[in-house]
Amino acid sequence: MTKPLLDIRDLCVDYVTPHGPVRAVDRVSLEVKPGEILGIAGESGSGKTTLAQALLRILPPPAVISGGEVWFEGSDILALDEPELRAMRWRRMSMVFQSAMDALNPVVTIGEQIVDTLRAHGGSTPRSARARAGELLETVGIPRDRIDGYAHQLSGGMRQRVGIALALALEPALIILDEPITALDVIVEREILEQIRVLQRRLGFAVLFITHDLARMLQVSDRVAVFYAARLAEVAPAAALRRAPRHPYTQGLLRAFPTVHPGGEEPESIPGSPPSLRNPPPGCRFHPRCDRAVDKCRELTPELRPLGAGHFGACHLAE
Repeated sequence: MTKPLLDIRDLCVDYVTPHGPVRAVDRVSLEVKPGEILGIAGESGSGKTTLAQALLRILPPPAVISGGEVWFEGSDILALDEPELRAMRWRRMSMVFQSAMDALNPVVTIGEQIVDTLRAHGGSTPRSARARAGELLETVGIPRDRIDGYAHQLSGGMRQRVGIALALALEPALIILDEPITALDVIVEREILEQIRVLQRRLGFAVLFITHDLARMLQVSDRVAVFYAARLAEVAPAAALRRAPRHPYTQGLLRAFPTVHPGGEEPESIPGSPPSLRNPPPGCRFHPRCDRAVDKCRELTPELRPLGAGHFGACHLAE
């Protein structure tokens, strides 16, 4: 068995409010293996981005990590002090944020932002850092002569590529992609995902790929974890999840996406809305929207348990 690169154990994240804490990540346990692409899917508000920010310990107030452990390359992330965190971020674990326009500095050229990253962490000279910045832009499909351009001068797809170049700058072992294809047209979306896959195979880094688009995720991921209302609903190899999803929520997500093949079924939305995390329902949190729910689902919280080779589900009826 390959030792995991990232090992998340019973992680909990709360948002502290005047009315009491709201749990946004609830006892989540996951592993990412070296060189693996692990997809994390789920509806908006399910806890995906909160999990990603917790891993880098960049959670904005009033979010706090309230329990669990995060081990990365043998180190306890939650025990690192600020200098140790600074040395780890971007050098060993980096992130491509959801909105590149918001993540990039609008008054600094894209080249300067990459150079600043390289010099802050690697001690490069200005000349060598600028040369490296040009190489990184070319690596993600942006001509080197755009190095002195500003974010507002680039298309949405090119800005997202700059974000990927920044994440690759220090050759980390793990890159977190938080909705990297949001608001992009389908052609650019496909190009960026293909480029990520090519770079990942060439450079060997692992990827934590976050999106609400389960169908797209299944095309690029090795394994997939499905979130629902701050908890894991199902974890499985991508091929197994595509072929035989076991949790009713995962099945509903797959039915909600249209197929391009002739004669395919019409997309079908999941009825209802996700529950409020301030006052979640007892038992299985999906039971108010599940047409298969029985009394046990309404009363007992299902634990994530094995359903096959590398396949886990949190459903009383998954068998």
